[in-house]
Amino acid sequence: MKPTIEYLPGFEELAVKRLPKMGREQFLRWAALLKDRTGMRFPDNRISFLVTNLGMRMRQLGISDYQTYYDYVQNGRQAMVEWDKLVHHLTVHETRFLRNENVLAMISEHYLPEMLGESGAVTPTTIDVWSVGCSTGEEPYSVAMAIDDFMIQRGGDYYLGITASDISRDALAVGRKGIYSRKQIKEIEPDWLDRYFTITDDDKFQVREALRKRLCFNHLNILDVGKMPIGKMNIITCQNLLIYFDKEQRVDIANTLVEHLLPGGLLILGVGELLQWDNPLVERYPHENTLAFRHVH
Repeated sequence: MKPTIEYLPGFEELAVKRLPKMGREQFLRWAALLKDRTGMRFPDNRISFLVTNLGMRMRQLGISDYQTYYDYVQNGRQAMVEWDKLVHHLTVHETRFLRNENVLAMISEHYLPEMLGESGAVTPTTIDVWSVGCSTGEEPYSVAMAIDDFMIQRGGDYYLGITASDISRDALAVGRKGIYSRKQIKEIEPDWLDRYFTITDDDKFQVREALRKRLCFNHLNILDVGKMPIGKMNIITCQNLLIYFDKEQRVDIANTLVEHLLPGGLLILGVGELLQWDNPLVERYPHENTLAFRHVH
């Protein structure tokens, strides 16, 4: 049975009409609200992106003007639920498995061997990872597979715990289920596909429970990261997230993430997302086509 949507009056008429043009004052009002609540910046050149995504929700709800929807996401019992849905539309969930192969190679071929040493089998090892802005889970699952594959080849018992956080509750729900289409898993090599996925009755692929239980998906607004009870990590990935913020906020977020690194821990950012950043607690970790920093204290 399909879920029903409670449309507001006028939906039928709105469905065949174009939304009105967004005025400058209305755009600034929306941009200020989004920056205040999420930290995301919306410069003038993103007005069409904002209008398109607001329009998707407004049409579904039968709301015909921006001010009414502006009030709708702030007042009443539905406000919090609707705000979550809007944020999901506004955050670009362009992600896929093995999207950043250079990052995975850096972790499994260079960083982990250095972190654990080259002496072969070891006593039980703990590896803690934090995927910031995890979207629908493809990135943290990719990291988990790369680490597990490395540890299988290395030998020895180990514990892997991955915290995967995002501002979109809808995206997190997808990640927790770990179910993806054939198109979404097409980049995964057959060996990993057999080892880490099962085929569902409707011909989709679900991450095996043994890997899923190593990930904890939680809701997090990056602006509140300093207030969250998140411990120290060996690896933190924060890719394709800082692009939403201005330079000062990017620096603040990066500095806060450094505080969650263990000594020798690795912070991985998106290439080009943070330029001329200087934090005395980290140094560049060189690897081609990556932007990574290692905690030096």
